[in-house]
Parts: sequence; C-alpha cells; structure tokens
Amino acid sequence: MEEYFIKAQNNYLCNTSYPLNKENWSKYKIEKYDLFEDEKNLNFYIHIPFCRKLCAFCEYIKYPKTNIEIEEKYVDILEKDINKFIETHANIKLHGLDVGGGTPTALEIKPFTHIMQICKALINKLELVEDFEPSIEGTFETIDDNKLKEIYNAGFKRISLGIQTMNLNILAKNNRQNLEIKDLIQKCNLIKKHGIKKINIDFMYGFEGQTLKDLDDAIALVKKMNVEQITLYEMRYNLISKQKKIDREFLFEQYEYIYNKLIDLGYYARFGQNTFSKDEKDLGLSSYLRSRMIDNISYKGFGISAQSKSKIGMSYNIGKSRKSINECMKYNSFIEEDLYLLPKEELLAKYIAISMYFGEFKISIMKEILGEEPLDYYKNEFQFLLKNDYILINQDKIILTKKGFKYYGAIGALFYSKNVKTYLLGCEN
Repeated sequence: MEEYFIKAQNNYLCNTSYPLNKENWSKYKIEKYDLFEDEKNLNFYIHIPFCRKLCAFCEYIKYPKTNIEIEEKYVDILEKDINKFIETHANIKLHGLDVGGGTPTALEIKPFTHIMQICKALINKLELVEDFEPSIEGTFETIDDNKLKEIYNAGFKRISLGIQTMNLNILAKNNRQNLEIKDLIQKCNLIKKHGIKKINIDFMYGFEGQTLKDLDDAIALVKKMNVEQITLYEMRYNLISKQKKIDREFLFEQYEYIYNKLIDLGYYARFGQNTFSKDEKDLGLSSYLRSRMIDNISYKGFGISAQSKSKIGMSYNIGKSRKSINECMKYNSFIEEDLYLLPKEELLAKYIAISMYFGEFKISIMKEILGEEPLDYYKNEFQFLLKNDYILINQDKIILTKKGFKYYGAIGALFYSKNVKTYLLGCEN
C-alpha cells in the first residue's frame, strides 16, 4: 500500500481526472445504449467551445471564434439535441444547469440570445429542485449590457468569470490577458446592476514562475472586488505536457498561502476545498456542481466533447479526440463518440475522483454504488489512510485532512479499480 501510494503521488496521471486514459475502459465500450433510461434526477451541462483567445493552460476542448454562421449552426444543433433528449426522457427533475466552455459569453449576440432562450425554456418546462441555481461561465471582456440582460432574463443569478493570475508575464506566456483593475471592478458593478446576485471569480495557483507576491496581488484584487465566491484551480501541467514534474510542496505552499488570505478576508471554506464563499451556508458552487460532486447526481452533457455520467455508465460526445469543428457538426448532432457501460468499481472510482475537488466524499454514496459496506470493501485502504492521518471520518463523510490534501491524487488513486491500479503500477512516473 505504501509503495503504491508513493507511486501514485508522483505520477502525473493521478488527479481529479478518471479514467487515466481511454484504453483503461476499452473493454467496457459499447455502440449504442440509453444510459439515462431509468433516471429522473439529472443535471444538464451545455458546452460552448468558442473563445476569442485559446489559453495555453486550458485543458478543455475549445476552438477560436471564426464567424457567426458557425456559432448559429452550433447552437441550432444544441437545441435539437436538447429537445430530443427531453422528448425521450419523461419526468426529468433538474438539479442543476451550467453553461460552460470555452467562453459562452464570447458568442455573438444573436446565437448568445438563442442559447439563453433555450435555457429559459428548459427552466420553465422541467421540474426543478428547491435549491436549483443555474450558472454560466464567461470572461470580463466578453460581457456587456445586452448579454447580461439576456443572462438575467433566462433565469441565471450566478456568473463565473476567470482571472487566473495578475502576473502579466504568466498571462502573456499563456496567450491570455486581463482587463485593467478599474475595468474589472466596473464590470462587477455592471453585473450587479443587471440583478445577477452571485459573482464567482476563478484564480489559479501553481504556475511556473508564480510567486507569493503574485498571490498577494490576486488577493488585493479580491479585496477590491468583494465578490461572493472564489474558486481556486491548481495548474495541472501534467494534462498538457507529460514532461512536467509534480511539485507537491510548491502546490501545497501556494494553496495554503492563498487559503489563509481568503479566510482573513471573510471567506468560508474547509481546508482542501477549492471553493470559497462569503456566505458560511453557501459552498460556493452552482447547484450543478454541488449535486454532481457531493451527491453523485447524474449529469447529461450537450455539445462538442461534453461528458455524461449516469448510474450505470459514461459517455463522451464527438470532439473529445480533438476533431475539427466542421467534422464535429457534420452529423447535425453532437453524437456520443465513446459510450461505456461500467462495473461498480469504475463508477466508484469516478465518483471519488470528482469529489477530490471538494476534499470529501460520502460513505452512503459509496455503499449505493458498491452494494456493499465500503469500510469493509476497502478495509486496507481506509486503515492505511486513517493510520497516516490522511483522512478523518465524521458520520457519513470521509474528509481529507490538511496532511491528506497535499496528496489528494494519491488518495483518490487508492480507490481506482483493480484494472487501473495494475496499469498505474506499470507506468513510469
């Protein structure tokens, strides 16, 4: 167990992503199947892949903006796919709806208005849970009065905007730039003027060359903006270049530094959690992320490369293999390119990998997936984690300790399936 744990903590593959590669699931791949035939409780995710600039640090599927005709066609296909899914799946109870990317707000106003109309129709038509809170991603330079009006009218009260870092050199190296501080604050005021109650700002840590002074600059901006929520993302060079080595000490130092600063500013979060909120009762998440990460509610993804997960399997839409935008749209539907019916061990590993963002997972959900008592099923793993003070058990919750958070990827790797563990042991670090 100790040898495997050390192997996992130094392997670039071990993080919140699962499976480690497509080949790990090749024997579970099937051609056609309705993963959601018997499910009512769902989340929806809509992927808009277009960006004005393609940031070098972004691991997601995205395409440079070209012309409005492609954007209009893309949204038309989305609408068709969404309507078809709703027509063939009765009695959906919607827990969350996120529109992400890419940069959804980078769309020209006509296709942007169209996607907001689609979302509004969904919200009005489907049964919603009590804490339903849709969210949309964007960038400061792509939001304006017209788009904010459409966002509010569609029912969105939360918007998530990326800043990532205030270091101009790091931004330039990554094909990114931000607005001036005064303009960022002006845009925040504009958002609130349009009735959008929650602003989440994304920051990143772990960039090469990033110093504590850079983090101080980010904190100074947070103080001036006084937004409701902050999300911290670890720079995962490993998903971009296999040549990069993981420096857990550096990553831990940077997270701990900015965590303490945010707590001092009045934000709430448990150590190891990547979301911070001014409201102690609010976890800093949209209801899509809340129910997906914490409660294992299934989610259906629409659009190029979108991922879907049900109680029995997963799928990835066309585009995950980085095909051209035209090739992805030629079917007039964003078809499922990879579809997997999964055994319980794989479903369990996926749930825990997703939960690592939040730094905790639930015994009851593990039991629901496994059909067995998880503390017995993973007896050796839990004994190892408890003995080394990597986790604590609080009623139904398995919570990463401060010591455990440094090695969150290796902790998640202890719950990989036997098949994937064998693969990992054979990998070079």
